[in-house]
This record gives sequence, structure tokens and C-alpha cells, in this order.
Amino acid sequence: MAVTSEPEGGMSIRSLAREKPLRVYFPLAFLLSWYPWLLSLLGVPKASGINPLGPLVAGLILSGLAGGWPAVRGLLLRIVRVRVAPRWYAVALLLPVLLLASSLAINIALGAPAPTVAQWQKWPEVFASFLFTLVFVGLGEEPGWRGYALPQLQRVRTPLSAALVLGAIWALWHVPLMGKEFAWPVVPCFLISVFAASVVFAWLYNGARESVLLCMMMHAAVNVTGAGYVFRFYGGADLTRLWWIYALVWATAAALIAWRAGPALGRRTATPA
Repeated sequence: MAVTSEPEGGMSIRSLAREKPLRVYFPLAFLLSWYPWLLSLLGVPKASGINPLGPLVAGLILSGLAGGWPAVRGLLLRIVRVRVAPRWYAVALLLPVLLLASSLAINIALGAPAPTVAQWQKWPEVFASFLFTLVFVGLGEEPGWRGYALPQLQRVRTPLSAALVLGAIWALWHVPLMGKEFAWPVVPCFLISVFAASVVFAWLYNGARESVLLCMMMHAAVNVTGAGYVFRFYGGADLTRLWWIYALVWATAAALIAWRAGPALGRRTATPA
């Protein structure tokens, strides 16, 4: 009898990783990210939240299973791709600031108090937070979501459709943070902003020569300027209103990008797994 590495009546993990990689990738990324939260549900002390490195590790594992070292190397090279037109660096770093500033201005126009000088004076903290977030959160998430999952989805979908599918999965991934890092009244706003950001990030990734680095930079810019800085200026109804404005501003930006760029959202990728 011939010996086979595949279980009878099914596929081996390696075969599944090659033929249906996202069926393995998403559960693995969630498991590697959610294990602290799952342990906390079982009563393990000091375990909670999400490990943001889960998407990266899952992407490296699936790349290795499906394509070996060449596929892993391809993913790693996209993480350090710096030779990108300067306008895309401006998009990665300045678009989040522009959208946040617009949201803040609208909130003030609708009755929220203007930030005080003392609040603005904390701006130097943003730079240290940016570096930490870039290395820990950006590097953990973006090589998985944009560097691995998005190209896989774009093999069978338009980039716009792929971005929308990934946006739903990306939003679901944040479930352990709901009610803790994000108070329940702002959870709907947060989910809308994540869904919209998925379209913007896909446009950036495709336009910037598949540079995961720029997606990491935009992710860090979003986190440190918003939740890490300006959102701390407010509380209560003013904060909830700011969240809703912010979500709608991001949704508007995503809609405009989708309208201008079309279903292609920039150059379609054909990166191997």
C-alpha cells in the first residue's frame, strides 16, 4: 500500500495551505491573536486582550507551508519595501492627520470645546508612541492583513471587493477589545472606521508597489494621532460625537477613493502566496 502524507478522505495542511490558504490563515491568525482573551475567559489571571503579532506569524507560517522560503522571502521584502513614490509616503502619514483634523473641526463646530493649550502640549509624546506602534502593532498586523491576506483575496476578487471582505474580517478580529479599549457606545463607530480604513489601506498597498511598510506607517499614524492623542481630549457625549464624525469622515474618504480609483483601487497585485 502506498504511503501518503495526506489523511484519508481529506487534504494535508500543506495541500490546504496551497489550494485554499485563507481557510487556514484566518483561523490561525485569530487563534494566535485571541489566545490571551480566550485564556482570560477560562479564568487565567493576567491574560487578556489581543496579541497583535498573530496576523504576522500566521502569514509567515502559511507562506512557508504554501511556497517555502521564496514565499516567505517575498513577504519579508514587502515589509521593507521603501522605494515608493514620495506621494505615497505623504498619503500614509498625512491622510490620517487630515481626516482626524477634519473630524475635530466638525466636532468643535457642533458644540464640543476646543482643546486647551495644555492638551495640545502633549504632542511630543506622539513621536515615541509612533515608533512603538509601528514596530509592535503595525508590524504585527499589516504583513498579515495587507501583505498576505489581501493579495490572496485579490486573486479571485477585484481589489475593492477584496478590501471589503477583509474589512469585515479585520473588524471581527477586534472583538476582544470591545467594551474594554473601546467603550460600547463607540463600538459601532469603530467598526465603521475599520471597515472604511480597509478600503483606504488597500488603495495605499496597491498604489505603493505593494509596500507593507507604508501600510504599517499609516496604521501607526491612525492609532497614535487618534485614540492615542486627540480622542483623549474629550469624554462623554463630546467623545461619542467625535467617534461618529470620525467614522463618517473615514467612510467618506473610502467612498471617494473607491469612486476615483474604481474597482481596481490602484494597480492590482498578483503576488504569490
